[in-house]
Amino acid sequence: EQLKRETIKKEFSDIEDYLSSLKLKVTIFEDDDTMIDRMSQMTQKTNQFNLTTKRYTERDILKFIEDNGSDVFAFSVSDKFGDYGITGLSIITSNANKEKYEIDTLLMSCRVIGRNIEYAFLDFIIEKIKKRKIPNLKARYIKTSKNEQVRDFFDNCSFVLIDEKEKVRNYILDVKKYNRKKYDYIKVVYD
Repeated sequence: EQLKRETIKKEFSDIEDYLSSLKLKVTIFEDDDTMIDRMSQMTQKTNQFNLTTKRYTERDILKFIEDNGSDVFAFSVSDKFGDYGITGLSIITSNANKEKYEIDTLLMSCRVIGRNIEYAFLDFIIEKIKKRKIPNLKARYIKTSKNEQVRDFFDNCSFVLIDEKEKVRNYILDVKKYNRKKYDYIKVVYD
């Protein structure tokens, strides 16, 4: 499947045309306890596209799923050549009063990097938050030796840098001011 993708990619001079030709589909799952082992595995192994690089056991993931103040979103990706499987995860947490929400974890497998899927996924998450009338969303980037490529991800997604200390950048998003990326060639399905 990957060889077919690389072969057809050579036929396009514009990356957006190539991505459009793939017929990308992102299926998002919420609090799905059948995926706990895969979600835990991704936190343990994903380094390049991982904003905080927090490592969680299966038991930790289950606690997030069972916690009314947390949301666990995972996604799978497929295209006209096949299925990449479960390749992304985000954990959103809130305080006891459900007044402050934060992206605890946001990661994506390197198998799907370069397809703008991270933006479609974040668009979905922000829409869910808007529907809950949550005004602000906090986020954090923690630098590691392997995740430099996502250093400016939140900057590129309407988040405002609050402060930066050594390897940690803290952000806040005014949810009403979020600008969707709107990649029309990515079909998002909520399962």
